[in-house]
Amino acid sequence: MNTIKACILLLLMAVGTMPASAYATDVLECEAGAQMVYATEGNMPGAGIHFKTHYLDSWRTGVSGNYFFKKVGVSCYDFNIEENYIFNVGEKIQLYPLVGGSAIIWHADDVNTSGWNFGKSDKTHYELGISVGGGIDYLMGERWLLNAEVKYQFIKKANQVLIGVGIGYRF
Repeated sequence: MNTIKACILLLLMAVGTMPASAYATDVLECEAGAQMVYATEGNMPGAGIHFKTHYLDSWRTGVSGNYFFKKVGVSCYDFNIEENYIFNVGEKIQLYPLVGGSAIIWHADDVNTSGWNFGKSDKTHYELGISVGGGIDYLMGERWLLNAEVKYQFIKKANQVLIGVGIGYRF
């Protein structure tokens, strides 16, 4: 149960720091979007959403949540908070490194037949981790953008690479 509390605390900290970042700049720019993702651990495709707040010209904080489609009786939820530093490479392309925290929740329909071993008899397993990686945004006008991102998650029992492509809207 402590892991659930840690995940909730991580999410509350992320959301709580976003409005405070608005005071660092005259204009607060936010971004919301959706993405298709792939996790190498378990070979699982999924879908997700993200919300990012831009501040101090080149910095942004973001939160995201992904659901990985059930495979061999196991589904997975992935929640992230991360910080990006944006490098403008021309008028329409932005590159960024990322670093942040992750909370992963796996759920097995039946621990005996799923083939996944969490070391317990529980059907649900939680882990916290650290993410590092990078991405690229392609600006398709004043508000819309395409995005691609790769990050490595350092997780106690399941280090993995996440690959995502998506679309976002800035407001």
